[in-house]
Amino acid sequence: MLPCPLHFLTGLDCPLCGAQRMLVELAHGHLADAFWLNPGLAIGLPALVVWWLYKGELSTPSATVALVVFFAWGIFRNFVQL
Repeated sequence: MLPCPLHFLTGLDCPLCGAQRMLVELAHGHLADAFWLNPGLAIGLPALVVWWLYKGELSTPSATVALVVFFAWGIFRNFVQL
């Protein structure tokens, strides 16, 4: 698997750190393990898909909210040890 460049250079976790391992665990049916590898993505990605299916499109305000939550998750996960 490819290493995260941000984590390699700074030691900080980016919002997507653990995403590759999470997808591998999901492919093997290990839902709990996948959740703990990247809880923000495990919750956020299905929520974004449901939002898109419900609304039919991602408008600029909703995309802005999604980006703010994405970056807030990246900051939060470096201050709180899960």
